[in-house]
Amino acid sequence: MKITSNGLEFLEFTEFKNFAVDYDLLGSVSLSEPIVDKNGNILIKEKVAIKENMLKKLEAMDGNYIPSFKLAMSKDLMKMLRMVLSKAIVNRIEDKRNEFIFHLYEQNAERMASLKGIIQNSFYSKPLALGFFRILLNHKEFFNHLADFGLLSLGAVIQKKYSYKMVHRFSFLAGLCADIGVSKEGLYKQTLVGKPLTNASSLAVDIMRALSLPEEVIGAVNSHPVGNFEIPGAVPAEFDPESVKKHELNQDLLSGSGIEDDGSDDEEEAGEYAEDTAAVTLESLKIARYIIENLKVTSDKEHVSEKLLIMFTYNTEKGVFKKDLADPMIDRFKEFDLAIKRIRTIAEIENKCKFPSSAWAYPKPKAAQILCKDRNYQCPWIVNGWDLRIIAAQDPFGYIGTSLNVGTYPKCALEEELQEKIKYTD
Repeated sequence: MKITSNGLEFLEFTEFKNFAVDYDLLGSVSLSEPIVDKNGNILIKEKVAIKENMLKKLEAMDGNYIPSFKLAMSKDLMKMLRMVLSKAIVNRIEDKRNEFIFHLYEQNAERMASLKGIIQNSFYSKPLALGFFRILLNHKEFFNHLADFGLLSLGAVIQKKYSYKMVHRFSFLAGLCADIGVSKEGLYKQTLVGKPLTNASSLAVDIMRALSLPEEVIGAVNSHPVGNFEIPGAVPAEFDPESVKKHELNQDLLSGSGIEDDGSDDEEEAGEYAEDTAAVTLESLKIARYIIENLKVTSDKEHVSEKLLIMFTYNTEKGVFKKDLADPMIDRFKEFDLAIKRIRTIAEIENKCKFPSSAWAYPKPKAAQILCKDRNYQCPWIVNGWDLRIIAAQDPFGYIGTSLNVGTYPKCALEEELQEKIKYTD
């Protein structure tokens, strides 16, 4: 498929057929120029809705006509593309193999009716819709990753009502575009933290500016990398940002669609910079980044939602994520209430530490003891004579910047409170 100054052009019958059939466009899509055989005879007229019998006719005559299927750029075609993109993204929710996202939206049925509208209206401009349509057609697996990221970011804000303008759309677009520059050699499948994440975000910002995305969205992607973001057992991606920038897809996206945008159909799209919307968009993207990076390295697929929710809850109680966004999202997973109550209790007790971040409940998530990770022997809560020996490094359980190394650690008196409260959450 080519995106030209006049619209879309398919140079192979199979590609055009797949486009029309896979996205349920039979009967609603028509060609801007006729299909003629090698003698100049018209086989399919222009501006006539393509139907199944026409495709069968062309398939039977393969090789006897010029394979050039042109669709003129129009409001009707743009509407179709937006519907195609929306359907492809919503399908990611309905795929039960996509367990965490499926649960996130399955438990939120009352808002599903508006979800398709939010997603469809997010592709409000020609460059944006055509850019993602190109990715959908030519890089389906990468498109699915971007769609999942967008759904996670949107999932963080759709759980409650906001009076902030465009907050749902902007949160979705931030997740959708955050990794748009790292399709090369499957970089998006690798762990993006630290400098690699900063480089990926910088490249995404360049592409987003070329696609004329709102500043609230661009600012969120530019600001969301967390310096001490830690994924247990993961090896961060290594790449040269200049080399990745030269990747064919990135060059296509940076150069634009070749079609001038004649403005959005959405009257709400334009407006002054909204601080409140920008703040929520940034926080939703941070949550989505945390979840998607942990999903990349989770080997226990059978219990992925439970483990991820426990990790996410623990970090929220530790102040890594804002509770007004995180808690409504966590509360959607009612089947894990007991595990969530337990980890909230653990975090609450750890937070009472006189030397913040030193108290460490061990082993997580079903902790029964508390030790002093930083060995603050001057603390009045140290229990002398009961030191704990750790013989294997402990998984930081998704807590940013924290791990427990091999060694001997003093016991903390907060353990008594832990054991007392845990009894009531079991």
